[in-house]
Amino acid sequence: MDNKKTITIIILGLVAIAGILLFLFLPSKSHLANIDFYVYDTNDNFHYEVNERLELLVNDTAAIKGKRLIWEMGNGDTLMRNTDVSYTYRKAGKYLITLKIDGKHSVNKYIKVISGLEHEAIDSIPRINGVSEGYQGEELVFSAEGYGMDTWLWEFGESGTVDAYEQQVVYSYDIPGEYTISLQTNTTKYPVKHRIIILPRFEKAEELVTVDSLVLVQNDIKKHLQAIADAKVSQRSVYYEHTNYIRNKYFCIDADQVVVVINDEKYNDFNGYCQGLHFLESNRKKRVSIDDVKIDDLNCVKSIHVTQSYIEK
Repeated sequence: MDNKKTITIIILGLVAIAGILLFLFLPSKSHLANIDFYVYDTNDNFHYEVNERLELLVNDTAAIKGKRLIWEMGNGDTLMRNTDVSYTYRKAGKYLITLKIDGKHSVNKYIKVISGLEHEAIDSIPRINGVSEGYQGEELVFSAEGYGMDTWLWEFGESGTVDAYEQQVVYSYDIPGEYTISLQTNTTKYPVKHRIIILPRFEKAEELVTVDSLVLVQNDIKKHLQAIADAKVSQRSVYYEHTNYIRNKYFCIDADQVVVVINDEKYNDFNGYCQGLHFLESNRKKRVSIDDVKIDDLNCVKSIHVTQSYIEK
């Protein structure tokens, strides 16, 4: 009887030890499920370009330690590296990058690689910065944004002719109503349009409400962008929660058509900008601080001006 008990205890002990060893040394599916990667453009202009060296960075280097990584670049090329992974595309196009880990888990990501001409064309599209609502007799400021412009023809829809010739102009409407502002530049074949509503000057009480609402919306967007910047790359649910909140609450057009202007010098669409924010916090030794946010239209956001800075961790 004692021998049977001894044998039983030994068997149970061996099973327990085997279970512990399996737990320690077998790959953790939960860890692999959280693995993601980011494609970083080395010239830091938020575009993936032909002949630009792109860096591929995994969000959790500890989870892939000792594992076999294969990168499929979507054009037939394959890389087998765990660290210092970089690649240069020679042709423009859309590519599906696949990261395979030990042949058991894979992560996919589409990227669009553009030519230098496409990049120039994207940044050369003029945009009108200005309010979408004003008051009779109020001095309103409008400016044109874009590269390559050296002539500007502004028509504010009231006089029936060209009203100004500078990149930034000030205009006041004499009569309330709805107007279409037209801007023709040397880089456009057809004028760029911007609609504005001019209210009678006695509606001052509503003006205060509009201004207060604008500040509230801008601060709300700022708060959610900061949350995206603070989230770790592995916290994808947090990332999607805040990007979807901004998109669903404030946009009237597709998110990839909403222009984000960073520090008045760099441009990106909303989706690309948020992906960059989400990546920077977890892969650099700096923290992104969203200092200020301005929007073009309270009721239909089409462009967001973000002032941001980096703070050492």
